[in-house]
Amino acid sequence: MITATEQAIRQSAIELIARQGYDAMTLRGLAAHAGVNPGTLYLYYRGKQELLASLVLDYYDQLRDAWLKLKPAGRAAESVWAAFVAFHIRQHLDNRQLGLLGNLEFRCLEGGELRAIKLARRRYLDEIQAIIQQGIEEGVFECAEPKLYANVLFNLLTHSCSWYREGDRLSQEQVIEHYRRLTTKALSAPLAIDQGQPREAPGSS
Repeated sequence: MITATEQAIRQSAIELIARQGYDAMTLRGLAAHAGVNPGTLYLYYRGKQELLASLVLDYYDQLRDAWLKLKPAGRAAESVWAAFVAFHIRQHLDNRQLGLLGNLEFRCLEGGELRAIKLARRRYLDEIQAIIQQGIEEGVFECAEPKLYANVLFNLLTHSCSWYREGDRLSQEQVIEHYRRLTTKALSAPLAIDQGQPREAPGSS
């Protein structure tokens, strides 16, 4: 159970890392921002690495858990993909700072903490890959490298949180529709061509 003090520390870390970057954030600055004594930080975390790892791991685990609760069952791949795009973008536009932290700053980690993050990230990307694979089997998506595409599409959709601001020209729903069309077009299988005999060009006889 996370205490109010620990939650204040975690939220302050998210805000400072989003504003300054992980390397620039100091534990003393974090303590001041959270309104706690610097020594209090060590009651919860051994240092910056452990704190960052905990934040990023929660980001991926909570993202996947939330998607699994909303994931439509028994639907065609294009419908599932539309639902995923809407889910993923809303999550990141509503939690921009956490989205940036989870996808940029985790590279500062190393060792077992980095391996744990990569595993959690892979579990979420597997959800994207499964939708792509379903679309391939249904004949609506064409993709020679579903695993690679899962990474590419994840990065493309997540990038929305780096530029979108509330009150921009586009609404959240318009951003979602833009990315849905863009990514669906990238995945769509080409229309079937006529497999019959080639037609003679006009005037060729």
